[in-house]
Amino acid sequence: MDISRLLTGLGIVGAMSINQINAETMLTVISSLSLLQLMILTMRGSVLVDWVCFEGWKGKLPLYVIKCDKHGYQLSYPNGYRRALLCPKCISSPPC
Repeated sequence: MDISRLLTGLGIVGAMSINQINAETMLTVISSLSLLQLMILTMRGSVLVDWVCFEGWKGKLPLYVIKCDKHGYQLSYPNGYRRALLCPKCISSPPC
């Protein structure tokens, strides 16, 4: 299955922010990963899904599925100077 078409069809590319993506959508994205991508995700904790351009962005960025200990699987893109893959829900939620 073409991941780009899947992301567009699910409305992910049109989302206002990446932390608006729900668990059902994430299950659809995870189930569309290839066996190799699933193995990389299991071993590394993240895997490149596709290069996407969200509404309002100037160019394409790599989109990853990451494993967050608190929120489970999430979509993320490189953040900040060090290009770290951070959980969007951890970033947006206030510390406990």
